Formats: sequence, C-alpha cells, structure tokens
Amino acid sequence: MKIEYLKSTKVVYFRRVGIYGTENKLLMQSFKKWVKAEELFQESTILGIALDNPQNTPAKDCRYDVCLITDKKRFKDNVEQRTLAGGTYAVFKVAHIEKVIIDFYMNIAQTIAKNQLNVLSKPIIERYKQNPVDKGYCEILIPIEQK
Repeated sequence: MKIEYLKSTKVVYFRRVGIYGTENKLLMQSFKKWVKAEELFQESTILGIALDNPQNTPAKDCRYDVCLITDKKRFKDNVEQRTLAGGTYAVFKVAHIEKVIIDFYMNIAQTIAKNQLNVLSKPIIERYKQNPVDKGYCEILIPIEQK
C-alpha cells in the first residue's frame, strides 16, 4: 500500500445504472473500444468508479462510471465530461484478474482495519494505467482522511 494525493482532474465517461457485476465489465469493454476509436488509448489511464454502495442503495439504482483522464475537449462522438475532485487515497496494487479483484473487495473491511485507514465517504476508484495493466496489475484507490 502507498498513500497518494490525486489532484482534481478532467475525465470523459460512460455511465450505467444497475446491479454491479458483468454489465460493468461489458461497459468497460465498450468504453475501451471508444477510447481506441478516439485514438486516446496509448499511455491512457482508465478509471472504474462505483458511485454507490450496494449496501445502502438498491441494486437497480447503483451507478458505475468508466472514465478516461484527458484534457481533450472535442470528440468524434458525444460523451459525458466532468471534473473529478482531488483527494488522498490509499493505493493497493492488485493482480488484474477478476477473482483477485473480487477477493480484494470481499476482504476490504479487514484491509482497512489492518492498515488503520480512516476512510472517507467517497467512491473507491479502480485505476487502470497502461503500463501496470500491460504487466498484469491494476490499482484500487480507497479515499482516506489525510493524517
């Protein structure tokens, strides 16, 4: 684990609403095709953000965004854009394997306790940077209060 401060950043994104799971994976695949069509894939950073906690929000209302960090303002297709607020995150590098990522989330309470993290009520971010992904890794960023 490492601690990292993320500055506010501009993103473009696709959103889906509904139960988290397979459909999020399909959204990610669709988004990657769009990013490649826009010729933005090289050295890209893609984020997966579950905006709602399924323990507090009905599954049918859970929102999931797939984002690309970019300063580009015009695109071939219409796409949503916004600025993600900055903040401090505990960053965990995990194998980019579905089972490993699911296991991380299943054990997140123990991970938070073990690392004595003071977690903020903000979404957890999955970060897919080109170089680590090429090496088989992604990162899970948990929002924390800066000490």
